[in-house]
Amino acid sequence: MRRLFTTAEFLATGRSERQLHWCVKQGRCVRAAHGVYADGGEPVDALTAAIARVIAADSFAAGLLAGRLHDLDGIDGEVAYKQRRGDLVAGALMVVERIRCTNGLQTLIDLASVLDDLVWEQVLECGLRKLKRREPLFKLDELTALIPTLERRRTAGVARIRRVLALRPEGAPPTESLLKTLAVQMARSADGVPEPSRQVRVYDENGQFVARVDLAWADIGVFYELDGQGHKDQPVYDAARESAVVAATGWLCMRSTWTEVRRNPTDTGRKLARVIAQARARSPSTR
Repeated sequence: MRRLFTTAEFLATGRSERQLHWCVKQGRCVRAAHGVYADGGEPVDALTAAIARVIAADSFAAGLLAGRLHDLDGIDGEVAYKQRRGDLVAGALMVVERIRCTNGLQTLIDLASVLDDLVWEQVLECGLRKLKRREPLFKLDELTALIPTLERRRTAGVARIRRVLALRPEGAPPTESLLKTLAVQMARSADGVPEPSRQVRVYDENGQFVARVDLAWADIGVFYELDGQGHKDQPVYDAARESAVVAATGWLCMRSTWTEVRRNPTDTGRKLARVIAQARARSPSTR
């Protein structure tokens, strides 16, 4: 992130306001907000300007801006600084990239009022798997314990929180990437496709570990492998892994790319539904 500094911080180095103005004129820094400057002479982008306004107001980032600072999935497009009003949960503030910001739990709650169900679920799964100081940004039990308090306060978005959490299987681990969250959502919307199990460990008939698959329907006999944007250089490994799982279990395999899940979810969901239907049609002895 581009380095920001205040007029006071510049003067504290023993230099003068005249020297600061000269730095701006020479293109070594640029004004980003009232009393706040950014290194370099390039124009300030929307994110830098929003962060500069947080510093200028001696405030903290919240909502979409906090989501961007936490690098959460689904927070796309430009974000702006908006002063947050209303109650905060206990210990709601932290420092991210040297900027005061709502913590993961408070940010998740705030975003429930401005995002739709699908994107908020993407934020939820991302926060559960994203580590800060070896801890997730928030814990699921912390969120569920807060719901009655949020309802008493009539917090905007609490109905969405309940609705999305109700879709999540009890005890399910976080998805491991945005692609896998999208795949779970796609499967949920496809006709005849039940909720998949996540990160399923596969063993052979002798109890020897074979592989861990992204998503699976073990009772039906299907597993689903997802090829992210970083998978292009390991097709041989993926093929060998897939063959090992099929040999050990007899399950059918569905494989999709980022483009298929992200750009063509309806068609990809139909393909998955057909694989599920084929597995159900097989006799148990062939699984």
